[in-house]
Amino acid sequence: MPIKPENKGRYPANWKEIRADILVRAQNCCEKCRAPNGAVIARGTGRDAGTYITDDAYVFDADTGVLLGRQRQGDYEVDRMVRIVLTIAHLDHTPENCDPANLRAWCQRCHLRYDAEHHKQTAAKTRRDGKAVGDLFEITTQQ
Repeated sequence: MPIKPENKGRYPANWKEIRADILVRAQNCCEKCRAPNGAVIARGTGRDAGTYITDDAYVFDADTGVLLGRQRQGDYEVDRMVRIVLTIAHLDHTPENCDPANLRAWCQRCHLRYDAEHHKQTAAKTRRDGKAVGDLFEITTQQ
């Protein structure tokens, strides 16, 4: 996931080097589902939900990366095609903590799934904070 401009200062100066090291550790594949960085895959739907298929017809479990076998591509129920872009996830959601044990190379799907609860909490806080600011400027009319 791209680094938001307001968070760039929270990352160390050698972030690109740290990121490269994590990608090497991951063998340039998602450390959860094993999808290869840069590959175009098809995510499954219907009977093929929860899987993905590569261009050479290998089908994998989308949560574990376990090879499930091969399938004729014409028989695979495609939900959508995606290009895999590996991102580096901070398990504790703290960009300053760049200990390799806290970092994972994950595809967009795995990273977003891991962060879903955190995003839900921060969105709720942002909404609450916005309402509180709005209350400060609420205009009341006296009659």
